[in-house]
Amino acid sequence: MRKIFLLFFISAVCFFNSCKPSNDKIKNGIEIKESGLHIEEAFLTDDAGQNIGDSNKVQIGERVCLRLVVDGWQLKDGKVFLDASQEVATSSGNFLTSNPSILGPVYTDGATPKDAKYVLLYQRIGRLDNSKDHVVITFKLWDKTSNKSVSGSYELYL
Repeated sequence: MRKIFLLFFISAVCFFNSCKPSNDKIKNGIEIKESGLHIEEAFLTDDAGQNIGDSNKVQIGERVCLRLVVDGWQLKDGKVFLDASQEVATSSGNFLTSNPSILGPVYTDGATPKDAKYVLLYQRIGRLDNSKDHVVITFKLWDKTSNKSVSGSYELYL
């Protein structure tokens, strides 16, 4: 009986893991948690718009762009009212910087649905005190009309 239960448990784990939805358009190890907004695509580029490899290796002083293709906005008078925040810390937990309102001041009168579909969040990478550390960037994007949001994180290595 115990062997049958164990076999059933292993089969169930394998089945659910293989059925877990995957999105091959989410690159660079970007972790996403959706809460009403849907990320169709997410990846990193450098300042020149070139894709950053899956190793997420960057240079000190480089400006990295998180590119998000977002769906699920609620329109108000034909506009999307959105905002985003971003925090940067080291892998050892040292807080580096925070920007609690990136898009709100830019789109005070709302954004067109086309502009809100393609969101870019930039971060310049500075020097770290500990050479064994790497950078952890967390972000949140939200719809101020409906309170739908998406949050996530990614890591960069120097």
